[in-house]
Amino acid sequence: MNVPWAIPNIKDEDIRYVKQVLDSGWYTMGKQVKKLEEDMSKYVGVKNAIATNNGTTALEVMFRTVNIKPGDEIIVPAHSYIASATAVRLVGATPVFVDVDMYMNIDPESINDAITDKTKAVLAVDLTGNPCDYDKLENKCKENDIMLLVDGAQSLGSTYKNKSCIANGIMSTTSFHAAKVLTTVEGGMVFTNNDELAEIARAIRTQGESGEKYVHKYLGGNYRMTDISAAFAIKQLERYNITLKERKAKVDYYKKLLGDVVAFVDARQESTSCNFIFPILHYDCDSLAKFLNENGIGTRRIYPMTIPQQPIFNVKKSYPLAEWFCQKTLSLPLYADLTFKQIEYVCDKVKEYVKK
Repeated sequence: MNVPWAIPNIKDEDIRYVKQVLDSGWYTMGKQVKKLEEDMSKYVGVKNAIATNNGTTALEVMFRTVNIKPGDEIIVPAHSYIASATAVRLVGATPVFVDVDMYMNIDPESINDAITDKTKAVLAVDLTGNPCDYDKLENKCKENDIMLLVDGAQSLGSTYKNKSCIANGIMSTTSFHAAKVLTTVEGGMVFTNNDELAEIARAIRTQGESGEKYVHKYLGGNYRMTDISAAFAIKQLERYNITLKERKAKVDYYKKLLGDVVAFVDARQESTSCNFIFPILHYDCDSLAKFLNENGIGTRRIYPMTIPQQPIFNVKKSYPLAEWFCQKTLSLPLYADLTFKQIEYVCDKVKEYVKK
């Protein structure tokens, strides 16, 4: 049996909708992007949504919008996808790394020791879709007069105390990469309740052009989403809550079958995860991944090293829990078309390996 790690959640209705856009003759940013922004704004519960061409540029637009600049510092979790930190560098600022908590998210208690007179913001990341402790993060930021920004690349649909994770902070982002639960193939989005910041973000997305055509008020770039990309997501969003419900049922089935074999990273109380990926904890992930691959099962190490350990940063300081998660975490297949029979096969092979 062959079980890929992930397959994009693109159905026939999505393809038909994209074809309608192609037949219309309008391909660049237009009515479809506007519709996706409006629909996504309502879904997340935030006034403004600004579509971009990927999740990394969404982060860059957010940082530029709130005037993060060279010499500034942003506190970033040591365990995340590399873009959480490289986007900080792209605007000339410095990421300052802190350890994570038992939920694989930024540890609020580690923030105070990382704050300097150059600190402008904390970047919260809901890794794997697991919500951060937003109450504590908001309090820490208020106490220290710094901004809370949210990298929600993996958490569209995740909630903390019945509120979308992406609705937290002064600004937030998400990603629509092909591996995400909802995809535009490549794409991202910036969110904010602040109308002034939204106007700046829209300008930065379009070469800094604000109001009058060919008059450039801000330093920006071409970060626009196309109507073709937006069309992929519009129908997906209409069925998104069903998608999340089905995804949770598959995760629950995994946990039922593997509960006495491996450990899991659970979501904190009063929160729900969109289950972007399904991670398990095992002492020898490389060997387990190799065995599963030999049996036709795709896996991912999310992620095999911390951001500070990456050659581009090469930070010598230790971040114990982040490093532990990097060593022990393996992601099993999870996607819309994954069947329960396939899950049983994956679990049988995990048990076979563990009991060898």
